[in-house]
Amino acid sequence: MKILILTQPLHTNYGGLLQAYALQQILKRMGHDVVTDRLGVIQKLPLWNRVLRFLYHATQFYILKNYRYYPYRYLFFSFDKESKAKRSIAANTERFVNIHVDTIDLFTRSNEDVINTVRQFDAIVVGSDQVWRAIMSDIPTYFLSFTKAMNVKRIAYAASFGTDDLSEYSKMDMKIASESIKLFDAVSVREKSGVHLCRDYFKMDAVHVLDPTMLLSKDDYLKLIEGEDSSCSADVLLTYILDRVQEKNEIINKIGNALHLTSYENGPVKYFSNIIENNVSECIFPSVSKWLAGFRDAQFVVTDSFHGTVFSIIFNKPFVAILNSERGASRFISLLSVLGLENRLISTGSEVSEEHLRPIDYTGINKILNDWKLKSINYIRKWT
Repeated sequence: MKILILTQPLHTNYGGLLQAYALQQILKRMGHDVVTDRLGVIQKLPLWNRVLRFLYHATQFYILKNYRYYPYRYLFFSFDKESKAKRSIAANTERFVNIHVDTIDLFTRSNEDVINTVRQFDAIVVGSDQVWRAIMSDIPTYFLSFTKAMNVKRIAYAASFGTDDLSEYSKMDMKIASESIKLFDAVSVREKSGVHLCRDYFKMDAVHVLDPTMLLSKDDYLKLIEGEDSSCSADVLLTYILDRVQEKNEIINKIGNALHLTSYENGPVKYFSNIIENNVSECIFPSVSKWLAGFRDAQFVVTDSFHGTVFSIIFNKPFVAILNSERGASRFISLLSVLGLENRLISTGSEVSEEHLRPIDYTGINKILNDWKLKSINYIRKWT
């Protein structure tokens, strides 16, 4: 079967890149011919639209401290004069995509070319990541409204709304999503809350499945680690923090001091917002290989990232996940509750206790994970 995957843009989001890689790998192992859209649907928005969205999201993010509205996803596609800096920042992650993911630049084409290209596929798989979150996606496109007249199989795999409600949806979003989701042959979601949202808002039955990254094994990811990323110090407290604020630094320092570990940030020194200070080199994202090696070598992990939490589990590491409610708490709660790891989720430094510092016995957890993995892979096999 010839399959097109629609997901978030493949740029510098490690979790986003690896979920795209994993889903493509699983489908290929089943014998399918698979490509993934590389840039996502943001690319097709007019320049003026992207600039306005960037300004609105920047105001929400920096002034109102509403961290759901991450602005730079629009900027990456907006200003040609910064193209050299963008290429530099994303050079390592771009290399991973070029080598490991078969892609297509679908939405750089005219609408007619998009339609004609999509007609060549037997199936479209939407997912994973927060493809159905209104502030991060183009809802009509990710609900495949443009395929209404096509004879194509439509599958949602581990699609995420990112939140427990649909308050971010406009009336038009709701109307389009309600109509378009009925075109799908199969709908699965990444969070348990997504099952309820599909049922309550769209009158659609959905199945709860694993994030694609968890369908591959630790050994699969070890094969992606390159030779130059040799083991680092044995006393590493790995940190992967998306929203770097003082309170999270205090949590890191508290855990590091208690365990006598040295913290190591598994990402760029600074994020893209610092580019105005002419320190582009500090904003370069390390390679995916180096990011994975960080989890391989860590003695303990502190993260506010969903996929940081996922890879702590895949590599069987003791960890603390800092609840990132503005980016979407349901992702953390849904996954950790399935595995019986809710006690590893904290909100503030005052919650850190001796219990959080203890090793995790992964024997039972890995058994639960393997059962869910089998269920999720069988779901994909059934519908493709």
